[in-house]
Amino acid sequence: MLIEFTVENFRSFKEKQTFSLLASKDKDLIEQNSFKINKYDLLKTAIIYGANASGKSTLFMALTSLLEFSVLSGPRKQKGDPINISPFMLDVKTQDKPSFFEIIFMIADKNSTTIRYRYGIKLDKKHVIEEYLFAVNKTKEVNLFDRIEQSIKTNKTYFPESENFSTKIVRDNASYLSVCAQNNGEISGKIIKYFKQISVTSGIDTPPFITMERINRGEDLNRITKFLQFADIQVQGLKKQTIPVTFDIPDPDLAEFFKKKFPDAQNEQISYAHNLYDGEEKKDFWYFPEEFESLGTRKLFYYAGIILPVLDKGGVLFIDEFDSSLHPLIVENIIKLFNDKRFNKNNAQLIVSCQSVSLMTNKLFRRDQIWLCEKDKYGASEIYSLMDFEDLVRKDANFNKNYLAGKYGAVPNIDVIRLQMEK
Repeated sequence: MLIEFTVENFRSFKEKQTFSLLASKDKDLIEQNSFKINKYDLLKTAIIYGANASGKSTLFMALTSLLEFSVLSGPRKQKGDPINISPFMLDVKTQDKPSFFEIIFMIADKNSTTIRYRYGIKLDKKHVIEEYLFAVNKTKEVNLFDRIEQSIKTNKTYFPESENFSTKIVRDNASYLSVCAQNNGEISGKIIKYFKQISVTSGIDTPPFITMERINRGEDLNRITKFLQFADIQVQGLKKQTIPVTFDIPDPDLAEFFKKKFPDAQNEQISYAHNLYDGEEKKDFWYFPEEFESLGTRKLFYYAGIILPVLDKGGVLFIDEFDSSLHPLIVENIIKLFNDKRFNKNNAQLIVSCQSVSLMTNKLFRRDQIWLCEKDKYGASEIYSLMDFEDLVRKDANFNKNYLAGKYGAVPNIDVIRLQMEK
């Protein structure tokens, strides 16, 4: 379960910014939209709004950068390989400074006791500058390891796996956490496994093969059909077919070469069933290939492969531009799936960026679930929730109306745009 994520000096985030799924003391929708783990009330869903180029996507990229480096830098990087980090470039003072990430989360140990961890790392394009891991033991936070460049101090009592190998083998461009996991560390391995289960994707280019792989592993097509009916109630079913590859490419000679080289090449595709009528009498089903379906129906087919597994097993799912090609009511009902205990039995968490302002209501979200992202005049992004205002936003306020009126910030400055156009 995710509690908080912090980023500093990464792309458009200059100052330290923290996104939190820790519920406030507000009691509105607390039963529906949150769950309790130990002493924490955590939110099941959150939605992020902001103007184009405000930094919403950068938040998703920052989390991806942390997860990829902490998981993969040990096994995949070689000595001297650069680190894919981009600091805030619009201030000369930050261009050569390191980026910082911290994530606070909870996972169960082998005794099914849920433990809170805090992992942080500071790094530049060449090496790790700082890295640490803390765990809450009962009520006290204990340091498991602390790294300053290549000097690594470990707590052998609470992090015994540190004795599995010498810290001298840890490269300066690799996370100590990933190296510990490589060497069969129990705690580090459990954390790496959790990081791999945090999914970050985009609603613009969600790949369909994920859903096809899930179908090949036995996913019930009827269940996916019901999910698609959020968008199109006329879809009556799905059928998986294997069809020959035609190699329909502009170069006829190249097409002929591929046909001879791969005469038995085949593709799997999904066909969508619709009722076939004779007048007003239903006769059978007619199956259409994917290209005949609406973008919304196809998008939900793609989403089925990432949303259904998270609802089944629990986990954390981030989707940027979530509402791309989807009606606001479809988006609303998917969010309601995560807030509903009947469908979300394992406390999965869904965090999305969105432009559908109609969803910004106190009927669907608490104030601590609605986040806003905007840039200041220096090009630096800031992220904040409706709970962060000094003059507290009223819980019964008309959130979407006030947002569009500019009361919460994070909207395009139309007057500036008009002025630029006139120039």
